[in-house]
Amino acid sequence: MNRSEFIKTISSATLATGLPFPIWGMKSNELSSMAKDDDFIIKDIDTFLLRKALFVSVELNSGIKGWAEAMPNDKRSSRTLIEKTLKNYFEGTNIFDVEKTWDYCIKSEYDLGPGGLLTYSLSGIDCAIYDAMGKATVKPVYELLGGKLRDSVEIYASFTRDVYPTPDQAAAKAKALVEEGYKTLKFRMRWGLENQDPPSDNTVDFARALRQAVGPGVQLAMDANMGHTQQRAITLGKELEEFNLAWWEEPTAPYDYSAIKAIVENVNIPIVFGEHAYTVEQIQHLLTYGGSWAVNPDLLKCGGFTGGKRIGDYIAEKGVKLVAHNSRPSLSTVCMLHWVCATKMATLPQEFALREKAPGAFDCLTGFPEFKSGRLYISDRPGLGVEVDEDQVRAYDKKYTK
Repeated sequence: MNRSEFIKTISSATLATGLPFPIWGMKSNELSSMAKDDDFIIKDIDTFLLRKALFVSVELNSGIKGWAEAMPNDKRSSRTLIEKTLKNYFEGTNIFDVEKTWDYCIKSEYDLGPGGLLTYSLSGIDCAIYDAMGKATVKPVYELLGGKLRDSVEIYASFTRDVYPTPDQAAAKAKALVEEGYKTLKFRMRWGLENQDPPSDNTVDFARALRQAVGPGVQLAMDANMGHTQQRAITLGKELEEFNLAWWEEPTAPYDYSAIKAIVENVNIPIVFGEHAYTVEQIQHLLTYGGSWAVNPDLLKCGGFTGGKRIGDYIAEKGVKLVAHNSRPSLSTVCMLHWVCATKMATLPQEFALREKAPGAFDCLTGFPEFKSGRLYISDRPGLGVEVDEDQVRAYDKKYTK
């Protein structure tokens, strides 16, 4: 059996199934010495629709497959962009050239972004490449990002007014989450730019009910989802000060740096922006012209591990903390975990959207990180450390592709 056939055998016998991975005990140099350069070439990139997710696979010539997910805000448009445009930049390239290919892709398609749909879609490809790279070298992704700085991270439970529409319902859910072991909670008001300064704004009612429900010992954050103009945000922020919020997220439009600066200077609550900063340059502009107590970029919005690592390196230079945004609970959470475990400034609780946001996605995964006492523990298995049931993924794709 030659080296390429060896890796194909390993891939088909183990990676495509949920069975134990027999080469986890091998040293990376022992495996890589059996592989040819051609084994690391990307053969195919594919996409799969789930009910509320868009999974992406990257297959190498060796047969190894990496998996991740793209941001699914408009998953059919992302699928089209990946299938018709973005995959053409990556297929036929070496996985170890991912940064060079990523740069060429994002610069060539700059008119599409550089943020929004372009980086939302690119993230899925990039993260799947890193999963394949980890499997091919028998290393966890965090090692490819510079090494593990922590074995686990505190995660906060993120829930929303869409699902819990009254203060009483939100308070009841908050109590249940604390009983599950969460020590930090964030409630999302979900106003949006299209509903700025809503006449029926009951943010204070929610904050009061939530604080009364969990008491002073639980960290509580609120997310306005860009819901206010500058003056209303300042007025509302002063009303929220009594609830001892851990932070207040996106009280105004993320591109209105002068408004952000005024809110930061006039509200005595830690203010967080960054979810809608899609590149390291946009993070730089936010911190230079607006301000933010911490930044919360989303790995699925900033181009995946390649973009996320650049942001992490920049904020380390500036001494700014990372509190990662993560609105997808399945593969995105695993990617986020590897990223923050390898990022110096990721010392705050990191976001975990509840499983209710990804119906069906967890049916396709085995080996999801262990949750205990409000923390997620990272695996040292190769790649992302989870296995994807491709048959189940394809069944969902057939159901939801119309």
